[in-house]
Amino acid sequence: MGDHDEFEDNQFPNNDEFIPYVTAGNLASKNGAKVTLWGKVTRVSASEGFYVKTVDDQEVLIRLRKPLDEPLEGWYEIIGVSQGKTVLCEDYVSLPDNITANIDIDGHKALAKLLAALDDPWNLGENSHSELEY
Repeated sequence: MGDHDEFEDNQFPNNDEFIPYVTAGNLASKNGAKVTLWGKVTRVSASEGFYVKTVDDQEVLIRLRKPLDEPLEGWYEIIGVSQGKTVLCEDYVSLPDNITANIDIDGHKALAKLLAALDDPWNLGENSHSELEY
């Protein structure tokens, strides 16, 4: 029976698992929250981590918990905790050239802005019918 419950829980996105996309422009508004950020590596700092330029053309410091052990270049998806104008990195994934060659920067900016405007993007209003007048 326990296995069935686990299966049920994984069928739909859980709000606790949803990590919002942000840009440099709305990073500070998510201070202390887990976020996902897309950026192109601009420089690497041995003492701090690495810097990326985001889709809204701003530079953000990605702080690492341990020193880099690989060269970084190109676009990355970074998951971490917003610390105002920096991100404390938990994980980063290189985005392949076939995705970034034709990256829709305006579209990604619009997506991040839309998700930032929604406090709970996966809440489809389960109880919204009770607010309607019949």
